[in-house]
Amino acid sequence: MHHFLQVGKNVILYAMLKSNLAVAKGTIISTDPNSMLGGVALGKQYCEVVVNVVLKRDTVLPRPYGYMETMADAHRLSIAWPYKRVIYLCLLHFLMCNESDYNY
Repeated sequence: MHHFLQVGKNVILYAMLKSNLAVAKGTIISTDPNSMLGGVALGKQYCEVVVNVVLKRDTVLPRPYGYMETMADAHRLSIAWPYKRVIYLCLLHFLMCNESDYNY
């Protein structure tokens, strides 16, 4: 899937070191590598995600900025998260997805 088609998709964010540890649920809001977040461009390896639900409060953000250092700080705010640590909710719960989640 092209990155620009991912905007608006609901995702689960996984820990940087523990491959099977879900740390938050969120929504992708930008995949533009030139988009600035905390004074740094996202780049090609990261997407911008709004954190909707925090699952692991003490998770350290891979790109902290301002007063945001942990996942608890980022609740309801946008953060940069690497694509390789994002899983789409539709892949995990395909029976519960809205039809609109499949419109490409």
